[in-house]
Amino acid sequence: MKERNGYLFIAEQREAKLSQFTGRLDYLGRLVDWQGLARAVNKATGREGPRPKGGRPPYPTEALLKVVVLQQLYGNLSDEEMEYCLLDRMSWQTFTGLTGHRHLPDARTIWAFKELLAKEGGAEALFDIVGEQLTAAGLKARGGQIVDATFVTVPKTELDEQEKETVKGGQRPEHWSDKEAAHKDTDARWTKKHNKSFYGYKAHINADQKHKLIRAIDVTPANVDDRTPLDGLLDDSDARKQEGKTVHADRGYHGEAVREMLRSKGLIDGVARKDDPNRCDQTEIHERNHALSRIRSRVEHVFGDWWQSSGKTLRCIGKVRARSQTLLRACVYNLRRWVTLDRRGVCGV
Repeated sequence: MKERNGYLFIAEQREAKLSQFTGRLDYLGRLVDWQGLARAVNKATGREGPRPKGGRPPYPTEALLKVVVLQQLYGNLSDEEMEYCLLDRMSWQTFTGLTGHRHLPDARTIWAFKELLAKEGGAEALFDIVGEQLTAAGLKARGGQIVDATFVTVPKTELDEQEKETVKGGQRPEHWSDKEAAHKDTDARWTKKHNKSFYGYKAHINADQKHKLIRAIDVTPANVDDRTPLDGLLDDSDARKQEGKTVHADRGYHGEAVREMLRSKGLIDGVARKDDPNRCDQTEIHERNHALSRIRSRVEHVFGDWWQSSGKTLRCIGKVRARSQTLLRACVYNLRRWVTLDRRGVCGV
């Protein structure tokens, strides 16, 4: 039988069907105190402060925060792709609170907001306040601390040998114009792992053993040793030690300097060992590493979820933007994880 056009309840049926696919956004809308996030960002950046009269008022910080979360939540969209999706998807307009608005944020507005987050410390403030809300929801860091690093690549910058030497020395080649320099990433570096080359940066994280939430993060050029930012990632507070003293890490963190650092902080060494060249039998080392790997491998779940959601490539130039974008990705990962843990009834347990 031919279906009649203009069916009376078609809008309600489609809305009910759509709700099956927007469950994650509904959860985020209920769980997260978005106004609290906006206040923290406004305090760090000075946005939404007193402004001269006249002109169109700026978009609310809360709405733009939701826009950049959506941008990472659904596959690291470009600003142009985000503009299109926001125009096209009613569910996204509903989530951001922009339904019925005459104007929606365009690509340039989204880019400018992310620039503000990068240059005024907004991304750091956002990461910190998300962590505070996780703790308030009963998801405080528990179990041992798991540290690891992953590469985040950026578009390659082509330089000749003379330009490379100048950039390595911290200088800008004299023949570069301001416009040309703005399109050259002089902070990213090449490195090699397992005979594979990478160009960009490295994200160093500290995740807790029980909840697999990112508790601390740092961003460095890709050629920086994993052990260099370790001191700043570790939490040696008494409250954290009561939840777990062991620090788990792979063999890239092996070394006497790391072991001494952990001892000085009152933390337990759970770092995997490299083979001892002075031993003929490495069985004891391998058995220790195997026992520790059960816990340490949980950090790979963090990176796997991260890559699946946002990928491993950044659309930005320079360390300041790379750090901001990486912090945003860490925030989005924690929000996704929060939804999962809440659905499992883990919050507060």
